[in-house]
Amino acid sequence: MRRETIVDPKEANVAKKQAAQAETGRDVLRQLARIQLASIAAASKFFAGWAQSTDHYVQAVSAELRARIQGETERTELGAHLATASTEHLQELTALPNVAVRQFNRELAAANHERRSA
Repeated sequence: MRRETIVDPKEANVAKKQAAQAETGRDVLRQLARIQLASIAAASKFFAGWAQSTDHYVQAVSAELRARIQGETERTELGAHLATASTEHLQELTALPNVAVRQFNRELAAANHERRSA
């Protein structure tokens, strides 16, 4: 089958517009995919940080309780030590949203840099 070339300027203009719209659509879908991947990486960073912070907290509380049971610390010191462990845990938890945002921004910047380099 033989392809006919478009000689009508109006048809050529319509074909160019359709091609440009298709390319724009692909660009939008690529950017959406980049955003989704950056979001997944940021969420992963957040939950991993939460798990790590919780693990540190549980270990600190366990160590304090064990020390009290074994008589290594005084009864009056237990509350202060648990309060310190709780404060550190809460500080770690409140930092997590910023960590996730930084991860998201890094991922998105890297994806956009790769896109420009390609």
